[in-house]
Amino acid sequence: MKKNKRIIFATITALSLAAPMAAIFNFDNVQTVSANHQGTKVWLQYGTLKYALKGPSGRVYPAGTKVVRELSNDNIPPTSLPSEPFYLTLEIGGIPGNQLLQDVGGGQIAEAYVNYEDWHEIDYPADNVVLVQNTSDYTDLKSSDFHPVDSSNPDVPYANIDKLDDAFAHYTDDINFSKLSKADIDLCAKLQKDYNAAKGMGVPQSTVDALTKEINDAVANYKKTGHLVSGNSDSGNSSSSSNSSNSNSGSTTVTPAKRKSKSRFVKLRKASYQYTHKGKRVSKKKLKKGAIVKINGKTYRIKKKTFYRIGKNRYIRAVNVAKK
Repeated sequence: MKKNKRIIFATITALSLAAPMAAIFNFDNVQTVSANHQGTKVWLQYGTLKYALKGPSGRVYPAGTKVVRELSNDNIPPTSLPSEPFYLTLEIGGIPGNQLLQDVGGGQIAEAYVNYEDWHEIDYPADNVVLVQNTSDYTDLKSSDFHPVDSSNPDVPYANIDKLDDAFAHYTDDINFSKLSKADIDLCAKLQKDYNAAKGMGVPQSTVDALTKEINDAVANYKKTGHLVSGNSDSGNSSSSSNSSNSNSGSTTVTPAKRKSKSRFVKLRKASYQYTHKGKRVSKKKLKKGAIVKINGKTYRIKKKTFYRIGKNRYIRAVNVAKK
């Protein structure tokens, strides 16, 4: 899941609506994640609503309502990040350097609705700090379905992706990605790219529904014929192992540990960092659990650990790959 940022929990499953606003968050079920490599800095970007928006609860948030978003990049982020939402309520805090960072928020507002300011960097707070606090309504906190009260103002499309997520989950669970033809592999790459794009803010429902159908049709065809692509008679993975030509890049750090004959797609059983051939982490951004990636059919030993190569000077830990 975009820029390197601390995870914000928009589902708010741990909200206690009966508690006062100063303590509406229960951290028992909140996942802990790391900050940037400095461990003590966070970028904040405040903004205000351009015009009044109505949430799914029916509540109206007037023009000028203050919103905020945050990232933990080392360098200042781009001013505009259309895929990254602003939040109506956002609380941050934790213990810098100890990887006990707990940020919770909700009410996701599209950038198109916001007059936003420049980013500024702050020390990550050791105590919980409320950045903005516009609502404790659970319906609004878990949603990004906000629209202008005045219909003459530009509206950002809102798509429900529940069925898409369900279809993609079945797709990743039901397909043996190690035994696919080249046509199937090409479709896998397309579906992964389209799925990532469909979850962005402002994607119309028609696009989401069309992709959901495409995934369901591909899975149905796979169960019937063993192939994702209709009319595909190629019984094996015929993709080349051209990526392996870069495995001996002159560095003595990477050593091919075990050869396999063909490239293939694999699914990540857990979120995975990417590394260089020297074992250096590329960034703090992880490939998401369940993501489909193509490996070149070999394993590599880097700093006494086993890796798969997924691209030019990009490797992932083999233990993070689901076994089929």
